[in-house]
Amino acid sequence: MKILKIPHQLADYLCPINGLCDIYEWKTGNRIPDDLLFYSKAGFQLISQKRATPPKMIFFGQSSIGKREYNYWKNLIGYEIVSNEGRAFKTTLKEIQSLLDNDVPTILFGLDMYHLPYQQKFYHECHIPGHVVLMVGYDEKNVYVHDNSKIGVQTIPVDDLRLAWANDYIGISKRNAYFGIDMKSPNHDISHIIQQGISRNANLYLNAPLGFIGIKGISKFIKEFPSWEKTFSEEELKNIYLHFVEYSGSVLPELPHELSNHNSGIDNPHRASRDKLAAALLNYKSAFGTPHWEEAAHHFQLSGAIIESIVSGFVEDIQHQTFTRADRYIPLFEKLKEVERKAFKPLLHTQEIDRSKKTELML
Repeated sequence: MKILKIPHQLADYLCPINGLCDIYEWKTGNRIPDDLLFYSKAGFQLISQKRATPPKMIFFGQSSIGKREYNYWKNLIGYEIVSNEGRAFKTTLKEIQSLLDNDVPTILFGLDMYHLPYQQKFYHECHIPGHVVLMVGYDEKNVYVHDNSKIGVQTIPVDDLRLAWANDYIGISKRNAYFGIDMKSPNHDISHIIQQGISRNANLYLNAPLGFIGIKGISKFIKEFPSWEKTFSEEELKNIYLHFVEYSGSVLPELPHELSNHNSGIDNPHRASRDKLAAALLNYKSAFGTPHWEEAAHHFQLSGAIIESIVSGFVEDIQHQTFTRADRYIPLFEKLKEVERKAFKPLLHTQEIDRSKKTELML
């Protein structure tokens, strides 16, 4: 039997990064705030895939789940990643056990809560795919994990893990995906980690190298959107609108009760997490941030309200099967673009400071 004694804190709905924050605390004695780390990756992406359902998909994050998330932070935080996906279950489990034997805790990615016994609300009741846990131990019959929604160490029988991990997490990872986090040289300066991470994300949003990301992505959408009613069928437009609404949830992807018979009971406004990012910036400004965070938070509150207004209109259109009012939304998206430009620009300040310091050293 092997169990690593790693500190653990609850972080509801933040499962992709909760284990990473646990490992950082284990190695440094201090904790990077889970919500600040997660919500700081706000963005905009317009994904076009002709044969997909829907053929146009809008996401309000900058690839903030999976391999790209862990790669994004690894040099700033100071860890190496040992990962794999799509391989046989027995082979994968042996690889992870070997990592744990070498004191490398491992993130298990893309589990279905239907097969997790400690998730009593969902176990053999409801399929909730895409869950993420931190594996901290194992024995012959079980694996032991940290779950962002539970206190302490949880037990998953190996047979249940096999079932929970059996399917691909569509568009994100293949089955049996894992990320061993070997934090050999952690950066103890949390302020530096967060400020640099936020600045890089702001730069990506404002100066994206690709035309479907960030400000460029919104501009592309504004140019395309009026033609969609002639390009796509009514059913395709409905699916595009539904996807937009679902993935604008601030806490998790979810359709509002007007469009779904299911009510999770979660307070989940459709502000694309801009409200959550604003709250985190204000909450941690003094501890880890700069005075510019307050200005950014104000604009993110505004952009969240604009997104919520767009969603409200989209919900109406879906209910009435009317998808010919693109002109109604163009001014809102134009306003969103300008407000988000104002929101992300103050977050570049840290990069500007670093450039100044480098210049001083060179003189």
